[in-house]
Amino acid sequence: MPPLEVTARSHAGRAVVRLRGELDIAGSDELRRRLDAARREHGDHLILDLADLEFMDSQGLSVIVGCYKAATAAGGSLTLAGPRPIVRRTLEITGLHRRIPVQATLEAALSADDRASAPNPARELDRGDEPPSPPAARHGSPRPAR
Repeated sequence: MPPLEVTARSHAGRAVVRLRGELDIAGSDELRRRLDAARREHGDHLILDLADLEFMDSQGLSVIVGCYKAATAAGGSLTLAGPRPIVRRTLEITGLHRRIPVQATLEAALSADDRASAPNPARELDRGDEPPSPPAARHGSPRPAR
């Protein structure tokens, strides 16, 4: 298993943090320290580049959730970029893709406007993550009796 590699750089007022390898309990403390350092050095708007992340367990998810909470509490943002299918599936199973913005590529995340990268349930529906509810269910209308 490749160990976790973390690099950070600044780009257009955001910290771009690239994760490579496997994010599990062995690398979670290091990632937490590196994310804190990236926020101090580059600000509270972060993009996590997940394109080279091969695996992520619950401990890794916990670090990402903690970073999201800290960044948004400070008025910043967190966007996840380019997750591989196995990592994307983990985000979907846990529902985090509904709370933390996910872009298909780093380029898409970099070009997204700050307002567009904020969590927005309506935008999630627009992306096709979930089909909209039928009108009757949305408005609480009773179904006609048969």
